[in-house]
Amino acid sequence: MKLKNIILTVSFIGLMLFHKTVFAQDSNYNLIKKELTKKQIDLLQKEREVMKANREAFKASLTKEQLTILRDKSISKTEIRKQLLATFSRDQKSMVQNQQVRLRKTRENFRKTLTGEQRKMLKQRIDKIRNSKDRGELNDGPRVNNANGGKKKRNRRN
Repeated sequence: MKLKNIILTVSFIGLMLFHKTVFAQDSNYNLIKKELTKKQIDLLQKEREVMKANREAFKASLTKEQLTILRDKSISKTEIRKQLLATFSRDQKSMVQNQQVRLRKTRENFRKTLTGEQRKMLKQRIDKIRNSKDRGELNDGPRVNNANGGKKKRNRRN
């Protein structure tokens, strides 16, 4: 369970600190946004603003040592995350964990508001993206799918 929390924490921190936008393909988001109700759009917008505020609060809590680790270009991002995680205070860890919980609840609440027609439309668009020809092309050639249906096997050591 600790490993899972650490992985989630590190990924969340990566999103917060490296300025990755939640909606990387804004044009696709705008297409989907047209199909949502006003209430659903307001829910997403409110949660986006809360996430931004939480991100700013987290950034403000970073120490000089942590900022130095973030700016070090000589080590990999994975190593940066490991070193950064080791320096977190209890407050910083709780901020990250609270944000993860809030994000999960937001997803659940949003899913509850979707109608059957909206679910079908979203599923079709996701499937279309997954089946597009140029998806997953890398420098070394096409992506190779996992043997077990594309799902990663989790190591559940405690």
